[in-house]
Amino acid sequence: MKESIKHAVLLLALFLSILLVIFAVSISLASSAAVQHISAEELKKLIESKGNILIVDVQPKVAYEMGHIKGAINFPWAKEIKGMIKLPKNKPLIFYCDCTHEEDSIDVATQLIERFGYDSNNIKVLTGGWSGWAKLGYATEKGKVRGK
Repeated sequence: MKESIKHAVLLLALFLSILLVIFAVSISLASSAAVQHISAEELKKLIESKGNILIVDVQPKVAYEMGHIKGAINFPWAKEIKGMIKLPKNKPLIFYCDCTHEEDSIDVATQLIERFGYDSNNIKVLTGGWSGWAKLGYATEKGKVRGK
């Protein structure tokens, strides 16, 4: 009898764990769906046309200094953004990271929209991030941190 109770408890724990994972994934997908994306080609055209945008690298300071999109500022990802935000609310912001699925960029963008009142129409995430941009041979630079 005790063995069947242990088995039932383990099955219940497994079931609840699966539900928790499904819930977490659905929340993540809902958040990322709210953030618009932009391709490297579209961003390059915006830069060439001198579009009124701000490109924001959310990688750690060290990664930013090793190389970033030309003209980008550094605003490193944080689990919870705190303090005064020095990013303008009145111009389009393009975020990028070097993550597998732009998760850090999406997270920063989502925090700015949901917690700090930024307009979701003015925020986009670069599809393919830093790696995608660099692979295409588009303009990059190295150097000191600008921004945050």
